[in-house]
Amino acid sequence: MNSNIFPEFMKKVLLCLFLINPCLLSAQKLTPTKNDGGFLQLGMRSTISAFGSNGYIGTGVGGQLRLKLANKLNTEWFTDYITTDIGGLGNRVDAHIGWSVMFYPFKDYNEAKFTPYILAGHCFDFTKISTNSNPEINLLKNNLSRWSSAVQLGAGTHFHISPKADVSLAAQYMTHLGNDIHTEKAGINGESFLRIKEDNQKNLSLEGHLLFTVSLNIAITDLW
Repeated sequence: MNSNIFPEFMKKVLLCLFLINPCLLSAQKLTPTKNDGGFLQLGMRSTISAFGSNGYIGTGVGGQLRLKLANKLNTEWFTDYITTDIGGLGNRVDAHIGWSVMFYPFKDYNEAKFTPYILAGHCFDFTKISTNSNPEINLLKNNLSRWSSAVQLGAGTHFHISPKADVSLAAQYMTHLGNDIHTEKAGINGESFLRIKEDNQKNLSLEGHLLFTVSLNIAITDLW
C-alpha cells in the first residue's frame, strides 16, 4: 500500500475544514426540530476508494447537500472526484454524482452527540483510465473511458460538534454496471507499461469497491 495515501487524505480533510470554516462561523443558529423535515445542510467531503478490481487505492474530494425529510429520514445528494495511481504506470479518474437515503434506526437526529445511520442509494459514474506510456499503440489512444450506473449500501454516523454542524464518517459498498475496461501490467524489451483493453462486444460487467468518506456539514436553512 502506498504510504503517501493517508497523508494526502488528511491534507484533503484539513483543506475541507479550512474552506468551510467561514460558513460555520456565519451560519444561522439552526437546530433540527424533532418531528419535522426541511432541515438543509451543505457539506464538503474527502474520500478513499479501496478494494476495487485493480487493487489500488484512490483518494478524492467532493461535496454534498442534505435535506432532512422526517425525524428518522434524511437524504444526501453528492458528487465525488477520485484519482487513483495504478502502480506508477497509469492513472484512473472517477467522477460520481448521485443520491442516498439515510435512515436513523437507533436515535433521533438531535438527541445525542452522535447519530448512527444506514444508507442506500444510486449514482452515475464517469471513469477514465490512462496509461503513462504504451509502446503498442499510438500515444493519442492511451486512454479509455465509460459511463456506468451504480447502487450503494452502507452505514455511518454523525458526530454533532454544534447544534448546526456535524462531522460524518461513512463506509459504503458501491456496485457499478457498465462496459468493461480491462487493465493489465505488460512489458516489452524490459519496459513495463499498462495495457488497456475495452470489451469489443460491449458486454456489461459489474465492478465493486468500498468508499470511505469523512465530511463536515453545516446548517443552511430550514425550508419548512
